[in-house]
Amino acid sequence: MTEKPFTRRVQHLFKYFTYEQMAEESGGTRSASWWRHVQLEQTDRFNPPPPKDLPGIAKLFGGTEKQVAAMIAHEFYGVTRFPDLRSEQERRFAKDLNTLSEEDADLVLEIVKRMNRGADAEPNGQSS
Repeated sequence: MTEKPFTRRVQHLFKYFTYEQMAEESGGTRSASWWRHVQLEQTDRFNPPPPKDLPGIAKLFGGTEKQVAAMIAHEFYGVTRFPDLRSEQERRFAKDLNTLSEEDADLVLEIVKRMNRGADAEPNGQSS
């Protein structure tokens, strides 16, 4: 079976977003019907997104443009070898994070986002 990281991410997001919300959250880069075709794996009905759409899709996916480009390259063009673009901290956490269920991974992501919001609110990064 061919790996489909882009499609799998869309299918995961479909648990939380409608097709219309995906279109909106990605800045309108793709239509609601396009997201539907991806989610349903109707590959004859959609083409890979062009580079100009990567910023909006990265925003929707909660990742970077490079990560989205790698997913597209892998799924649509069969590219499987990429330079490791992760930070040292990402590499340190990756093994443990990759063993989590989707539900637990979502919880960890929420915790990290909440912690980052708290850090942003503290003046000069100092906690009281």
